[in-house]
Amino acid sequence: MTGTSTGSTAYPAAPFHASTCHHKGHSPVRDGDELSQPLEPADVRAFWDNMRPEKQPENTHSTADVASLNIQELQELLTTIIHKKARKGAVAMELYTQQCCDIYESLNVDGRKAFLQTLAYQFCAPKAAAQTAAREYLDSAATAVDPAKYAHIARSLRDALTPQYTELFDQINRLPGGFAFLVHMRADMLDYIRSNRQDTAARAMSDGLMMKLETWIIGTLDLKRITWNSPACTIEKLGQYESVHAVKSWLDVKRRLGNGRRCFGFFHRSVPMEPLVFVWVALTDSITSNVQTILQDCEPTLSSGEDAAKCAIFYSINSQPGLAGVDLGNFLIKRVVAVLRAELPNISTFCTLSPLPRFRAWLEQWLTPDCLQTPPNDITVPIQAQKDLIACVPGTRTWTAALKYIIYTRGWTSDQVTLSAMEPVVRTLGAHYLVNLKRGKGNSAYDPVANFHLRNGACLHRLNWRGNTSYSGLRQSLGLMCNYNYVLDRIEDNNERYVRDGFIAFSGDDPFIAQAYKHSAKL
Repeated sequence: MTGTSTGSTAYPAAPFHASTCHHKGHSPVRDGDELSQPLEPADVRAFWDNMRPEKQPENTHSTADVASLNIQELQELLTTIIHKKARKGAVAMELYTQQCCDIYESLNVDGRKAFLQTLAYQFCAPKAAAQTAAREYLDSAATAVDPAKYAHIARSLRDALTPQYTELFDQINRLPGGFAFLVHMRADMLDYIRSNRQDTAARAMSDGLMMKLETWIIGTLDLKRITWNSPACTIEKLGQYESVHAVKSWLDVKRRLGNGRRCFGFFHRSVPMEPLVFVWVALTDSITSNVQTILQDCEPTLSSGEDAAKCAIFYSINSQPGLAGVDLGNFLIKRVVAVLRAELPNISTFCTLSPLPRFRAWLEQWLTPDCLQTPPNDITVPIQAQKDLIACVPGTRTWTAALKYIIYTRGWTSDQVTLSAMEPVVRTLGAHYLVNLKRGKGNSAYDPVANFHLRNGACLHRLNWRGNTSYSGLRQSLGLMCNYNYVLDRIEDNNERYVRDGFIAFSGDDPFIAQAYKHSAKL
């Protein structure tokens, strides 16, 4: 593996144009006669200083706890930054903002919690100022006011309703590496919110930062292909941020970047070595039904090499935790499809091999005591499949009771008779889960992965029994996986119908999905 970036192929959104790039802290490259001049000792020292690896956040973080955080001094520092009380101009503001970031990075989990609470509660939109501005706005709306004055009053109301901490986010974003800092800060916010769900102030701050990040991202992303020759720090991030199919070793990464495989990522121009979102792609002869055949195949076999591949299988899409809610995956898939079509024109099918992350959790809740006694009639499991499943668990009276017993029994996946009996039942339930379950009272699919792909215009294609036989796959979905097919000439229509009516397009011949559609039409 090399430390150069020659292995990353960039795909500009606009026509290619010449650009210059440099790394912060690196001395300018010599040219011409300078190359023949002897190096001075200072040049050598500067070279090796620049070659030293930067301090990793995980090694410098988590040192100071909440007891060592002086809240009053922090509030004074934040007040100086937010209200721009520095008297020496922009340089002083940068120094104060950098000091604030350094304090945050030095804190452990409890210290950061206190920092974020201070920010969310002490530097939100001030109620008194907002109430005064609102009364002034209402009074002006009820009387004839000069348009210029009315616009000024409206602007004052908007400013009063804007949380003060947004100014801090703006200042941090102007720092070198500030965007990456804010992405990681939001990841900390989300971690805090998961254990403090009633903290509406923290949630509002997280949502506000998400909208800021979304705005700053526009026009700043570069699509790059990541290869085994990409910078080591970039490849390391693939393993760190992979959340669907865990990366176990460097050899595992090398396999996923090898023959018949692709990886593409969006990179922010201020963080050129760290993908914000990335997708793994397998080039195959047909639509894949089992993810282990992709992950464990050391030398993928294609009938006549990559140029003859007919399918591109998107089997994992990941983004940095701090960008949760920022819809980058949709744009990434569309850009990658365009790149692959240009590079490999024989590819005509663009499909996913996706998990059903909430299927088992839903199933366990659905198997209530009443359901075990009397299976509901809103799901049509074939009679023979019911009998076969009951036969696997002597003493049970219903197929739902047999199903619950089996999924809580260790080793059921090793028994071929049980596997055969489980397949039609689980696929029937999986099809019902994808086609008929909705989020809340809306039309969106209950499953988050299904909602993502269907909202992007994909078609529901096929349910794959034993699609993921890993521990994680069995724990999440009893091993069930789904193919979503991006039929290019149907994407826009599918997207419009799904967003408007919740309509789920179907592109395959899976009998279990077809049966779920028929049942859905009767509801």
